[in-house]
Amino acid sequence: MAADRKSETVLKGLRKQQKEIPFSLLYDMKGSQIYEEITHLEEYYLFNAEFELFKENALDIADSIIPGSLLVELGCGTALKTASLLNAIKEVHGRCRYVGIDVSEVALNEARRNLTDLVPGLKPNAIELIQADFFKGLQQVKRSHPLETLCITWLGSSVGNLSKEDAVEFFKNVVSAVGSTCQLLICMDMWKNPETLYSAYHDQHGVTERFIKHGMQNALSCIGYAPAEQNADSWTYEVEINKIFKRVEMYINFTKGLSLQKHQLEIRAGERILVEFATKYTSNSIKDIATNSCCHLSGYWGNNSYYTCQLLVPGAHALAQCWTDTDELFQGIPNWNSKPIDLRHPYLFYYGHVCAFTKLKIVGGKEASELDNVFSRGMDPDVLDPSHCHGHPPVPPNWPSREALINYVTRTRMMILKETAKGKVTTRILSIVIEHERMHQETLIYMITQDRKMSFEERRVGIRKLPLLISQKGLISMISMDHNIEPEVMIEAGDVDLGVDSWDLTTFVWDNEGPVFHTKVSEPFLVAAKPVSIKDFLCFITQGGYTNQNLWRKEDFAYFSENGFRCPATWSLVENEYFVHGFDSSKHWTEVAEEPVYVSLAEAEAFCRWMNCRVMKEEEYQRILDCDMNGEVVGLRGGGWEWTSTHFYSFPGFQEMAEYREYSTDFFDGKHYVLKGYSDATHKSMRRDSFRNFYQRQYRYVFAKFRCCRSVLS
Repeated sequence: MAADRKSETVLKGLRKQQKEIPFSLLYDMKGSQIYEEITHLEEYYLFNAEFELFKENALDIADSIIPGSLLVELGCGTALKTASLLNAIKEVHGRCRYVGIDVSEVALNEARRNLTDLVPGLKPNAIELIQADFFKGLQQVKRSHPLETLCITWLGSSVGNLSKEDAVEFFKNVVSAVGSTCQLLICMDMWKNPETLYSAYHDQHGVTERFIKHGMQNALSCIGYAPAEQNADSWTYEVEINKIFKRVEMYINFTKGLSLQKHQLEIRAGERILVEFATKYTSNSIKDIATNSCCHLSGYWGNNSYYTCQLLVPGAHALAQCWTDTDELFQGIPNWNSKPIDLRHPYLFYYGHVCAFTKLKIVGGKEASELDNVFSRGMDPDVLDPSHCHGHPPVPPNWPSREALINYVTRTRMMILKETAKGKVTTRILSIVIEHERMHQETLIYMITQDRKMSFEERRVGIRKLPLLISQKGLISMISMDHNIEPEVMIEAGDVDLGVDSWDLTTFVWDNEGPVFHTKVSEPFLVAAKPVSIKDFLCFITQGGYTNQNLWRKEDFAYFSENGFRCPATWSLVENEYFVHGFDSSKHWTEVAEEPVYVSLAEAEAFCRWMNCRVMKEEEYQRILDCDMNGEVVGLRGGGWEWTSTHFYSFPGFQEMAEYREYSTDFFDGKHYVLKGYSDATHKSMRRDSFRNFYQRQYRYVFAKFRCCRSVLS
């Protein structure tokens, strides 16, 4: 910031009713050194929280960054935390390149040493350091790397120095500066206990106080007042937790006042100057910022109540990325006309469907083509009677050829991009079409898994060469149940809030995720620490679980018996040996014995009756999330959707979404049940606690696990 501009900015702030100075004045060379001291304070939890977040999630974050991207860090400082991310990028993508931008030459020199020491194999020419403010630095990066895909990284919850409105404007300006093909990786500190926040910004050693006073001294120097004229000895440092704006505010109190006669300004005795604030966030406020920045929240890591990292992608680019992922899936499918799941259309339908749906929502249906209509809606027939199904277009006598379908998708995508380029497509609509396509990508993975299973069974090549396979006769004696599937973790009764706050145009969730439903778990219950494993379920099979009709509902037993289903849908029984299939692997059961078993709700409930237990309810799932502070219940959220015994119905006060009215309402039919959490096939952008998946109880193909529960009082 040039001297004249600095002076003008300081004076403008001091003339406001609540006097303030620009926070950027804190971060000169001396200020950056003091801030480095702050990051090592015990009270200042942010540094360690971010360090631990990267330690736990760096590989997953790296996998979400577009391969070959240039990582550009704003305000890189000494780049200590960034080293773990670069190591992860190097491991996942084979190489990494880095640009650090900072105003401090000292910090940049330290950053180079740290990266050289902490990122083995990172070549000197892969490190570029720029001494500049953010936007001048970004302009230089864009000039030097005009064709590169950039991942702009801003760590340390530094975005908290901006109001939520200014953060939106900042992200828009970043995208404008570097182009819409970028990604934004942003760390944000979450709103938490006020005492914790106060201690973090008012440490007992007075380091933060020294930092804030240094910024105030800088500001006065900018407008022509030397340190001797500032009367700094009378200043006091004050921290206030603003619960309305959810931020920590740091002030200098001029206890004796100060006359700034050169500028006809007066700081009254006892008047406070706002030097810096640190905004804290909630999940909803993060979504709001993403939406208002015209970005899609593509990835989310960390603890919702402590510290998080999110990957934002400009809306049109997020849509293009989504298409790329769909294309990659279909490139691996040799026969698009095959239909590995009878209750679904052949593969090719879904390639056309996700595109037709997006066109309908973005362009509109006024000039719908014949293929637009054919692909407009999929099907979810009644499992027990497939002749009953919600409304959908009739199945054509002949599906279009693969070539014709690719031409249709190419033309339609161009039409969609042309419409989005007009800037009139809301981020809400973009979220709807992207999440819709992401959901279909997961269900395609279920189909591909069934294809893999069928190919495996047809080939039967090399089965006899596998070592130490256990014969079916000796199977029962070799299998022992895991005691962790017994319900042993006590969860107390209590109030539960299901769903999220009423959604509006700034925050996207599906209509069935809200509004908030205040309910309760009326009785304490026991829940298993672990989900039922493949080994556990095999014990159930070998002890006649599928042939004991007393364990099953009448209609479930009839369905499974009549169709000859005697094991989970992802399993094969080949020459007396069980094999378990995934999207990209087929393994003997002993190789995956401890992994969760994926089954239908009907199979899960039969197992639980065998164990004298039951499947949890939706409100119990939420109660576990609320109460299990020590993490005794393992893998509840991930590793597979978690079945509940709760019918899929709306919460009180439900309003169907105007943009996609049939999304939920067609399935409030008493036949669908709620699943919570996510599977490994669920896109990272959709892994939120409020999401409610739903399937029929006999549907076998979902990557869905379960665990045993038992009521304490009954």
